[in-house]
Amino acid sequence: MGDVVEFSRRPGSRRPGSRTPGSRTPKALWRDVLGEVLRAERRDQERILTEVAATAGVSPQYLSEIERGRKEPSSEILGSVADALGLDLFEVVHRVGERLGDRRAAERREAERRERLAVETSLAFRLDAGSRHPRVVFESDVAGASRPADTFLLAA
Repeated sequence: MGDVVEFSRRPGSRRPGSRTPGSRTPKALWRDVLGEVLRAERRDQERILTEVAATAGVSPQYLSEIERGRKEPSSEILGSVADALGLDLFEVVHRVGERLGDRRAAERREAERRERLAVETSLAFRLDAGSRHPRVVFESDVAGASRPADTFLLAA
């Protein structure tokens, strides 16, 4: 049977699957999702940017920046663009809210997945010499485990 070798974490090191505050996935901004909604609607209608911009009374460059999430339009401009697309402001806001809600749910699922992964990787695995099947070993099962956060690796 192999020996179990203990690897202690260095002070300040992260748990597997954890992220540092600077590495967080950026949250979706209202203006980014708004631009996605407006662009998707324009493309669904098979209309070109210059046509919608002219109807809305804005420059094509400005509408492009709105669609790319670079500019956050005023309520008046947003109303004009929505009208040019045949939508009312409520419909645009509703679609943006739905997309933000979907992303929030996806972020929660991803956080839960990462948490499960962290739990799974915090367990140590050992091969029984006779059966060659992995067996889950909790730190408390290993003689001399001094801290619950220690990690173990099989060395044959």
